[in-house]
Amino acid sequence: MRRSESNDTGRVRYGRPGKGENTGSVFPLGEEADLDKLIVGGKGNGSGRVYLDGAGRVSEDRSSRVPDNDGRYSLSLGHGLAILASFSAERSTLGIADLASVLSMSRSTTHRYAATLAQLGYLEQNSSRRYRLTPRCADVGLAALGSMSLRECARPYLSELRRETGWTVSLAILDDSEVMLVERLRGWRGLHEIDLRLGSSARLPVYCTAMGKVLLTGLPESDLRELLVALTLKRHGPNCITGKRALRAELEQVRERGFGIDNEELIDGLRSIALPVFDARGKVLGALDLAVPGALFERHELAPEFGQLLGEVAEDITEELAR
Repeated sequence: MRRSESNDTGRVRYGRPGKGENTGSVFPLGEEADLDKLIVGGKGNGSGRVYLDGAGRVSEDRSSRVPDNDGRYSLSLGHGLAILASFSAERSTLGIADLASVLSMSRSTTHRYAATLAQLGYLEQNSSRRYRLTPRCADVGLAALGSMSLRECARPYLSELRRETGWTVSLAILDDSEVMLVERLRGWRGLHEIDLRLGSSARLPVYCTAMGKVLLTGLPESDLRELLVALTLKRHGPNCITGKRALRAELEQVRERGFGIDNEELIDGLRSIALPVFDARGKVLGALDLAVPGALFERHELAPEFGQLLGEVAEDITEELAR
């Protein structure tokens, strides 16, 4: 882990990005509608079919099918996902008749599923009333790819940061109006009574966490304004911000300083500092966080004690993502 000299403890230097940087699946519903027998039209295995198992995974191998339907799976959800998966670069628009034919369902049933997906924002109709995927579908895929790539790239650096400091370290992304943990490695020093025992994919409020503040500052102003209008600020820890004007002022300070602080705002006795991780385009992709007991560290001690080290790790992760 790199070290660098810096006399400015009031503003932390953090990473900037370095340089450089399926085919459709629908299934027929014949006499047997068990999820272990779902098959979908496709290419690549000579038969023109691929298989959809009970977990929603598409495969060309019959052996990947779930062996039995034990009631844990939703056929309705499977139908909806199959409709989405039936679109491809070669089949960018599909009408109800097309979908019904491939799904082996009635047009009325197919229309009900398609209309639901359109209402939810995953499908839209063109002037010919044919359906096509919306950018919201791309957002889901990109979010999955981005979070997986971020976690895989960051985990070695988080492990080293935890080993070097002994404190709990986390990496998070913004998911709508919440912070979603991509990775969290618990430390072994002094947090046992106040640690929230959170795991990956846990969600936290965006306004009373250091990570959340950092992620909010990465939003375009229009998106931030919209999010704040819809946000309800509830008190959590003793110093939790409960006014939107105060939150706005706090975010301005985060932008100026280059890091976010949780000053016992989420939970009594817990303080943390977070810095941004950037993608190859220079946009905030995630937030790197280190949490310590409030009894051992005052708010003003976090940046001098951990800011430089955290900034180096954030920079390392940013550069790794850009490769």
